[in-house]
Amino acid sequence: MSGLRPPAQIGSVRLLEPLGEGGMALVFRGEDRFRPGVQSAVKLLRPEVHRDADLVRRFLREGDVLTRLSHPSLVEIHSFGTSGAWPYLIMELLPGGSLKDCRGEAPAALVRRLVPVCGALAVAHAAGVVHRDLKPSNMLFAGDGHLKVTDFGVCFWEGEEGRTRATRSQMVVGTLGYMAPEQHGDPRRVDGRCDVYALGAILFEFTTGQPYAQVQLPPAAVRPGFPPRLAGIIMRALQPDPAKRMADMNTFGHELSTWLDSAEAVGWGEEPLPGFAARDREQATVAGPRREEGVENRLGPYLDALGTGPVGARRAAAEGLVCGVRPGDGPWLEAALARAPEGARFALARALGKVGGAEALQPLLGLLSDPFAQREAAEAAADVALRTGQLESARAALSEAGLGAPWRWTARAALGDEAWVRALVVEWPRLTPPFRLQSLEACRSLPEGLRARAKAATADASGQARSLWESL
Repeated sequence: MSGLRPPAQIGSVRLLEPLGEGGMALVFRGEDRFRPGVQSAVKLLRPEVHRDADLVRRFLREGDVLTRLSHPSLVEIHSFGTSGAWPYLIMELLPGGSLKDCRGEAPAALVRRLVPVCGALAVAHAAGVVHRDLKPSNMLFAGDGHLKVTDFGVCFWEGEEGRTRATRSQMVVGTLGYMAPEQHGDPRRVDGRCDVYALGAILFEFTTGQPYAQVQLPPAAVRPGFPPRLAGIIMRALQPDPAKRMADMNTFGHELSTWLDSAEAVGWGEEPLPGFAARDREQATVAGPRREEGVENRLGPYLDALGTGPVGARRAAAEGLVCGVRPGDGPWLEAALARAPEGARFALARALGKVGGAEALQPLLGLLSDPFAQREAAEAAADVALRTGQLESARAALSEAGLGAPWRWTARAALGDEAWVRALVVEWPRLTPPFRLQSLEACRSLPEGLRARAKAATADASGQARSLWESL
């Protein structure tokens, strides 16, 4: 498999030149064929590890985690999945270098950069996600100079690891020098305070010029004249006992912001560290204001392409549209759906399922009679209903006697339709192999209790269906 060639295109994104490679992944520059000049980073799992199911799962879960999180200082994932034999992540391109390039920078500037990072990690922690491998090389700059946290490949996702083998208790997860002491035990028994420790270690290193793991001293002992209040903040983040450590990232960010506004911070840390000069450092960012792009310019090219061209081009345009939507795009998508040709409705339905608000449910339910978009509309309606609390309305619109139409199965399962599960229990012995596969695929969307009932009733699954059954 080592001779396997990377795909030339994934969805609407063409792969251009390589940007780098590591032990597990290859990274390429990608360009959207419908929006020339709009580039991304395409991360592919190396073919040597394609057969390792745990590594593939861990690679793809980064995409799954990041699509559920939203913060300006978290890297944005556009899409993830497999293309042929290749697991991939398509994410925003961050061309400004990493925090490593800021070594020797004026300490006050570094503190200002990290305050938004505290906010980003607080959002992740609130969603039950702990990074576990925070370090300078995992913080990258966008072209506008905005610092973003990346590489959630070994994160802990609360409630998820009990169902997978993404992390084993004997694994060591993290990077020496930034790992909290408790990470040397069972890496699954950590919380957001291990990220607090890592950020404290980064702050210590970049404000004193020495790694904390090597010196194990207060900041003033390494750099005389270090501000006492800032030193106290850093050392509380570096407490070896998590119970005595700073409690969370919101507290960390608030204390750093307050310090920056204090009298103690005035005039301190505005010059590069001793031994460094500004000209010695690469400029890690490209200065410039963030450019906001209108929804018409961002999504219009995909919608135009959906109405013309061969099937392959329309499929690629659909992927581009779905990947390109953002929160707040719902009204534009609803208006586009009202006037769209039949060949574009399936993609608009998928996009509304991703970002649509409560008002999107009825337009989606109106597509259930459209043979060109009914499956996508059903699944999108379920997503919107779950997000906006309209479960009863969606269940009523999608319900049928017995198992009903296969294109409704995934949506009914996602909505926790108990009648569908009861019908599956009765009909399972008579289902043909293709319908067994489809029903088990739908079962993956069931809430936990109903999923357990479905798994017990389908325990005789065999062949291709067996691997799906085992994943329930």
